[in-house]
Formats: sequence, C-alpha cells, structure tokens
Amino acid sequence: MEGNGQLRATLSLFDAVNIALGAIIGAGIFVIIGSAAALAGPALILSIIIGALVAGLTGIATAELSKVYPKSGGAYTFAKEALDDRAGFIVGWVWLFTNIAIGATVALGFASYLAFFLPSVPVQIGAGALIIAICAINLLGAKESSIVNNVLVAVKILVLLVFAFIAAMSFRIANFTPFMPFGVQGVLAGAATVFFAYSGFARVAVIADEIKDAKRNVPKATLISIAVSSAIYLAVAGAAIGAVGYLAISSSQSPLADAMVGLGFGFGATLIGFGALIATATVALGSILGLSRIAYTMARNNDLPAFLARVEKGNPVPAAAIILSGALMLIFSCFVDLASMAYVSSFSLLLYYLAINLSAIKALRGRTRIVAALGAISCVILLGSLPLVSWLAGAGVIFLGIVYLAAGRKLFAG
Repeated sequence: MEGNGQLRATLSLFDAVNIALGAIIGAGIFVIIGSAAALAGPALILSIIIGALVAGLTGIATAELSKVYPKSGGAYTFAKEALDDRAGFIVGWVWLFTNIAIGATVALGFASYLAFFLPSVPVQIGAGALIIAICAINLLGAKESSIVNNVLVAVKILVLLVFAFIAAMSFRIANFTPFMPFGVQGVLAGAATVFFAYSGFARVAVIADEIKDAKRNVPKATLISIAVSSAIYLAVAGAAIGAVGYLAISSSQSPLADAMVGLGFGFGATLIGFGALIATATVALGSILGLSRIAYTMARNNDLPAFLARVEKGNPVPAAAIILSGALMLIFSCFVDLASMAYVSSFSLLLYYLAINLSAIKALRGRTRIVAALGAISCVILLGSLPLVSWLAGAGVIFLGIVYLAAGRKLFAG
C-alpha cells in the first residue's frame, strides 16, 4: 500500500540498464584512462578486460542473488538474508556513507566542469545547484527520474563514441609497440585502477522493488551494463592509444580532451567537457536514487528511523529519504575534505562487493559458489593493496555504525 511505505514497479529493463550505466560511466572514463595508461602502457586494453572480468565475477553473484532475493537493498539485503542481521546493517551503513561522499564528490566535479563554460559561477554554488536539481527530479518519481537519466546516458555515450570515431581515423598500430612496457605487474596495476571505473553495476539490485519483473530484469540489467560499459571503455582506450600513443595521454589530467586537440580538433576540449558535465550529473542523479532507496529499505526493516520509509499516496517515492540524502550530500560538498573521502570510498566499495560474494557463497549452490569464491578472493586481494589510511577511515565509519547499532537503533527506529 502506497501510504504504508510501498514503492511501485515502474522501471523497464531498458531503464534498469541505463541506471547502471549512469552509475558506471561517470567522469572517471574521461580521466582514468590517463592514469591507467601510465601504469600499463598500450596493454591498458588488457587491464580493462581484467577489470571487467573481476567486476563480472561479482556481477554474476549479484545476478544470481537477485533471483533468490528479488527485492530492494542490494548487498544490504543479501547480507541480511544470507549472512546475519548485523552484517547486513553494517554493509548498508557503510554503503550510505560512501555514496554520500561519492555524490558530493561528483557534484563538485560537475561544478568544476560547469566553470569551464560558466567561469563566473563559484564551484560550491554549482555543486549545490546540481544536488538540489537532482533531488527535485528524484522527488517526481522513479519513472520520471529514469527518463531524465536515459536521455543523459544516451548523450554521454554518444560523446564517447564520437571521440572513438574521430580518434580511430588517425589510428596507428605502431602506437601499440612495445605492447607491455611495464610487464605483467603494470597490467595488473592498471586493472586495479580501472576496476573502480566499474563501480555502479550493482545499483539496479538496490532499487529492485521499482523494476518490473525484478527476478528476471535485475540480473539481466546487471550483466548487460558490465558488458556495454566494457565495450565502450575498450573502444575509447584503444582509439586514444592508437591515435596519439599512451605517453600522450598518461601525462594528462584530461586525456581525451588533449587527444582531440592533439589531433587538430579544436572543439575537442569543449566536447569532452560537455560529456564530463553530463557524466557527473548522471552519477549524482543515481547516487540520490540509490541512497534514498537503501535508506528506505533499512528504515522499513527498523534499521533506520521509521520516517525514512514513509511513502505518500499519489507520489510513490520515499520523499524524506531523498531530501535527507540530498541535505547530507550538500553538507559534505561544502565542509568535508573530499579528497580524503576517496579512501573511505575505495574501502567500502570493496567491502560491499565482498559482502555480495560471501552472501552468494552462503546462499547459492553449484558453479555460482565457485564464481563467488573467486570474486571474494579478488576483493580481498584489492583490499590488501589499499593504504593504511583507507583501512583506518573505513574502520572509523564501521565503528560509528556499531555505535548506532548498539544504541541509536532502538532509540530512533520504530
């Protein structure tokens, strides 16, 4: 019943795929291939394939768990059902903090790109304006926000394909020699960097209650989004290296824009800047969507204050959860040193994926358990590669969750 905290299943498979693509293909692709190329050289294409395979392991576990638990919450629900109530809460808690930080970060990124076109607009104002706008769009409803997201995703993919087409016209196979200048270690280091460009594929599992035929469409959308984003990443990276060489993009903070300028296309920086503007907007839009639905689901399970699960008749969205998510994101964008929040994001993202794989090992049978075990091992390896500060920051967030679990849960939920 709508007045009793229920959401409507209004999103199609197409909508679900685009929600995942909106979260995956963010501003990172416009800058990450530069840093990854510096580590892997032309073998960056192998790094992308390895990153896709690692993401695919967890993607398969997510898809199979979505068939068993076809309801909102993602890893929070999986861990709660398959592992333990407390484990589920901690996973959901860490995910909330991470996405508030990510949302605020991409909002500031949006504002930075906006300043390229409107230099008179202060960064904080631009970030705040985006957060308010995406909250307003989300308040209209899941279907309405997905329509906006579909358009924005189409635009940013078109920008990337235009880049790949233009660069491919100047493609030189000689730019791939030597192919692995930094050896296998460089390829793996590049893969670890590229892996984070795939974060977001599990977003559809978070909003499963609002996807039609969730048992069938959530798994499909998860795997399709990984496949499509991988193909786009390979096309963009291969075209960029083939056109200007890996050295030209590895030393740049805006590798795609610089590649187009280097090829003699003066409008390149403007085109890529516009694409990055759209990309950051879609990631922020999806962050509010995911945040509010996790908060809604946790509140419905009495893990967060009950008012966050309220849905009014005639407007089937968790309005309080959307507004609170936007308010916290706005605060973070104004007062928090978001550069340091990257450490929390890296830790909790891998913890989130690890929880999915552990849940799959516990709940599933057959070959999927083997795939999940491999996914869990890959997450542990990447967790071990993170710096100490990342573990300390992640531990701090977990500690706050434990404190709330011990005291605040009984006080505020109900």
